[in-house]
Amino acid sequence: ADGFRTIQFVFFTGGIVFLTLIVNGSTAQFFLHLLKMDKLSAAKIRVLNYTRYEMLNKALEAFGDLGDDEELGPADWPTVKKYITCLSNLDGGPEHPHNVPENEDYLHNMNLRDMRVRLLNGVQAAYWGMLEEGRINQGTASLLMQSVDEAMDLISDQPLCDWKDLKSYVHFPTYYRFLQFTHVPQRLVTYFTVQRLESACYICAAFLRAHRIARRQLHGFIGESEVASIVIGESIAEGEEARKFLEDVRVSFPQVLRVVKTKQVTYSVLKHLSEYVQNLQKVGLLEEKEMFHLDDAVQTDLKKLLRNPPLVKMPRIKDLLSTHPLLGALPSTVRSSLEGSTKEVMKIRGVALYKEGSKPNGIWLILNGVVKWASEHLSSHHSLHPTFSHGSTLGLYEVLMGKPYICDMITESVVHCLFIESEKILTLQKSDPAVENFLWQESAIVVAKLLLPQVFEKMAMQELRALVAERSIMNIYLRGEVIDLRQNSICFLLEGFIKTQGSHLDLIASPAALFSPQAELSSLDLRSSGSGS
Repeated sequence: ADGFRTIQFVFFTGGIVFLTLIVNGSTAQFFLHLLKMDKLSAAKIRVLNYTRYEMLNKALEAFGDLGDDEELGPADWPTVKKYITCLSNLDGGPEHPHNVPENEDYLHNMNLRDMRVRLLNGVQAAYWGMLEEGRINQGTASLLMQSVDEAMDLISDQPLCDWKDLKSYVHFPTYYRFLQFTHVPQRLVTYFTVQRLESACYICAAFLRAHRIARRQLHGFIGESEVASIVIGESIAEGEEARKFLEDVRVSFPQVLRVVKTKQVTYSVLKHLSEYVQNLQKVGLLEEKEMFHLDDAVQTDLKKLLRNPPLVKMPRIKDLLSTHPLLGALPSTVRSSLEGSTKEVMKIRGVALYKEGSKPNGIWLILNGVVKWASEHLSSHHSLHPTFSHGSTLGLYEVLMGKPYICDMITESVVHCLFIESEKILTLQKSDPAVENFLWQESAIVVAKLLLPQVFEKMAMQELRALVAERSIMNIYLRGEVIDLRQNSICFLLEGFIKTQGSHLDLIASPAALFSPQAELSSLDLRSSGSGS
């Protein structure tokens, strides 16, 4: 009985397979055509006809490159064309697939959906290419591919939306809030944060690159059209959040982007070397044993790279002290004395370093990130970009003066900074007249950007620091003395009060920017400037 059932099982299974291959396989195409299930849509037919003309152009280009042979002589195009029957019956000229009559508006929506699908197909193909090149790993590629598949399902109802499924993987980790807590080891939090940021940077970079490649290919194939412009615009808009995230990482953790790029470039170089060595063997310039010897060495380096990729190294507090312009310019003995009293701090976006009118408790040295200033008393009308970034020293003027902070300083991104208490700065001020003069000069840099943004805002911090150090003069005026304002200079009142000669107006209080009435700010070449107290 068991043997009979076995024979029945084999007979019926074999019969099903036989009927499927012979009957279904041979008649499926006939029935599909009979039921018109293989019929292309009007939009696809127009693209198909357009592509055939593009194929004809490519064939002519190929013939131009191959038609004349040094050994065999020339060939003629009419003879060659007779054998390319797939491009026959091309009557008239090519018609752009997006040129639809006004009474067929439904074709516009069909074309729009069709172009979105083609662009997403190009994006997915770019992801495969990046996986083969080693730009992304298997896990990242899987997330990116899945986002395209999800967007394909929604393409008929809404614009491109493949970024939506990636949002949850691209953000500063939620435990970043612990960076503000002093009792949590910040280097531990920073370490885990960096690991998450690396993965997010790979996703963003791959997303932007894939969309850029797909847009370029779509534009090269279809040319200029309203439909293509709409889809390309949707693609650019989809990448805004990814671009913004990478910019935030660039100003907050530039080390992360450097490591990501280093790994990608190293992998690409090693793959290129492997292909080069293998090609030398193919063309006969290397023997097989020689090729294997060289390629094994390259493959060993490649395995080491994948097993032990470059790691993000966070600098030590000692290194941070020497890299900031303020502390780097101080003598090593003075800098060493500040090492134990300098606090490394990370602030998330939207946190106040200090508020206008509050008592100065210390200075903030910006290492990475962007800080935005705002004030109720200082006019920011002329400031297009009221921000301070790497190398800025904030709060120094108020600490030296002992006055409340003159503006709000709010983090515009994640900010990596150093904090030094007021007492340490005041002690440093009294230690050496040269150091005191340097501190006043450093404080004037921020004051200049706050009071005259229309003049100094566009200058890089390094350029402005060099201008103050090399071309400024520090003067102290006693009561009743006259301050002579030269035609082509700016004076900053850092301490005290003054009034215009012969005027009964109110006193001018520090801090203030002074220049002659005839001077025009736009024409100042800043050959010299002065600071007064």
